[in-house]
Amino acid sequence: MLDKSKLLKILSTDQNKVDSILRNLDRYYYLKSTPKLDKNGNQVFDKHNQPRSRDIYPSIGQLKKVQKSILHKILSCISLPKYAFGGVKKKDNILNAKMHQGSKFFFNTDLRGYYPGITNSQVNDMFIKYKFTPSIASLLTKLTTYKGSLPQGTHTSPYIANLVFTEVGNKLQAFANQNELTFTTFVDDITFSSKKDFKHLIPEIIKIITIDGFRISHNKTFYQTNNPKVTQIIVKNNGLKLDSAYRIKIESFNETEKMTPKALGIINYYERVKKLSNVKKKKIFK
Repeated sequence: MLDKSKLLKILSTDQNKVDSILRNLDRYYYLKSTPKLDKNGNQVFDKHNQPRSRDIYPSIGQLKKVQKSILHKILSCISLPKYAFGGVKKKDNILNAKMHQGSKFFFNTDLRGYYPGITNSQVNDMFIKYKFTPSIASLLTKLTTYKGSLPQGTHTSPYIANLVFTEVGNKLQAFANQNELTFTTFVDDITFSSKKDFKHLIPEIIKIITIDGFRISHNKTFYQTNNPKVTQIIVKNNGLKLDSAYRIKIESFNETEKMTPKALGIINYYERVKKLSNVKKKKIFK
């Protein structure tokens, strides 16, 4: 049984440091705000005509170190479901899309306000579910949540969000199995696909997602059949591809630009999609 002394040892810290962090949480987070843009790069406004922003709260200093230890020494020991691809080691958005290769019909939706929508109570309940004592669950919750919810921008939040979502995710997986659908999640992005038309099942899928308090973004909810995209990857029956804008961008680089970190990132991403496009799914996930 994990008690407080063992936990502090695992986290390479002590009670005085933890107490200091919890007394001064505001000092260990900072706001990083960027304008929220649509797919065309234009500013998005809310219903009151106010510009929307994407606000994240990265942690710093001693709290950041403690959260890294929580992720690597505690959270990563808890297995995630196979359908989860976001914030999971050795998985990415390309592999997430690869799971749906061979399908003809696609349903995509996005969870609205995903991180801030997960409350500290849900996080605490999650730790209790995984057999942590109430006192340890409470301490871990205090060290990983901020202002009553899960902060976006920390090392621990993606993994915790995946674990909190498993109760709903497992219901969605069971529904997918019953109806011969492929189901994956990538952080707040949810995808179902099938070789058969399943549009009539969408209301039931949405009901499963929303009945436990999660909300969907209606402007990011689509039923696709023509050049469907899954986490920004175009999924074909015989492979994966990126928008032609990537190829055009790469071709525009001169020899000097090709050596910059930004250009190398784009080129490597483009090549990885091409490489995985031609590999069979069974071989990848084996």
